[in-house]
Order: sequence, then structure tokens, then C-alpha cells
Amino acid sequence: MNLMIILIIIFSPLIAFSNYVGNEHCKMCHPQQYENFTKFSRMSRSFLGVEKMKNKITQEELKGCYECHTTGYGKKGGFVSVEKTPHLKNTGCEVCHGPGKKHVQTKKREDIKGKLTTKICEPCHTEERIKAFRFRPLLRGVH
Repeated sequence: MNLMIILIIIFSPLIAFSNYVGNEHCKMCHPQQYENFTKFSRMSRSFLGVEKMKNKITQEELKGCYECHTTGYGKKGGFVSVEKTPHLKNTGCEVCHGPGKKHVQTKKREDIKGKLTTKICEPCHTEERIKAFRFRPLLRGVH
């Protein structure tokens, strides 16, 4: 059985009360976008940066990393920990498109953010961070 399916079954009680569903749900209807995102976007592997730094910074600093390196941290049903919410441990589709539970249930376009602008990127891609980490939004790599 696929490991992700097993994880979804195990964590389905958490998912049931969450507005966030994780990238695997997006993959079902948007396979090409999912493939492009996981193949080309560093965001899909953003938690690796947290893993590299976790022993070099304080717990409080680590929580600050979660805001940009996970999905929904600090929000209802968002990332809590790798153990409790492994499906949200990277910067996923829902960081930019918004929580996907309602869209997954209804399949309606109006239940998810479709057209994205760089304004969505600004909470994480601040001028200070852009200089420090030399990164920029990758809008066209996903769509």
C-alpha cells in the first residue's frame, strides 16, 4: 500500500477537522501542476531547510521558520509538527492557493484561489529574506 495513503488513513481524524488537506489531494485532479511543483519548486522541499537548521537555532527561532517552510502553521488545521501533520511539513499548494478542503469537496473553482499574484508571496519573500537567502517567487514554474 502506498505510504501516503497509509498516512492519510492514520491522520484522517486530523484532516477531518482541518481546512488544510495537503498536496496529495491536489495531485488527484491536478497531476501536471503537482508534478511541476514537486519537480521544479524548492517550496515542495522547503522543510529540508528547517531540518538543516534545527540544531543550530533556538526553538523559538525554529517556530519562526515554520511560518514560511510549512503549510498553514499557526492557522486552524495547519502544520503542528512532523509527527502530527506530516502532510503539511513543506510549503505546499495551499500556502498560495489557500486551504483546500472546501475545494476538494465541491470541485468548484471559486472555492480556491486560482489566479495568483506576487502579493501572495510577500509574507515570506520579504526584501530582507530575499537578500539573505537570494530567492524569488517561482510563479510560472507551477502553472
